[in-house]
Amino acid sequence: MAVVVLARYPNLTPQKYDEVIGGLELDANPPAGAILHVATDGTDEVVVTEVWRTEQTFQAFYDYRLRPMLLMHGVEGEPQVEVLPLHNLFAADMEMIERIGAVSIPAHFSGAAL
Repeated sequence: MAVVVLARYPNLTPQKYDEVIGGLELDANPPAGAILHVATDGTDEVVVTEVWRTEQTFQAFYDYRLRPMLLMHGVEGEPQVEVLPLHNLFAADMEMIERIGAVSIPAHFSGAAL
């Protein structure tokens, strides 16, 4: 069953987030089971919302790819993670998502070229 993962990373700055995401090379090697990833700057934290095919695919990605990359970049501590069953996923502009494809778009990207 598809799940939504809500994760708060209190020891992760937006700059460190960009380094970690870059190190994961998600564009070239997307994780099995990943459907959607959205990150935002919270108050003294980065908040990530993801959709995964299963909780197990998320946990495998976290254990074997994300956690080691966080540690490599000096990010200590565990995130606050909540995993919930996906009830609905709505994409208002599916053509935009298809044009973007499996790529990470940095926060400074204007979006005008899309």
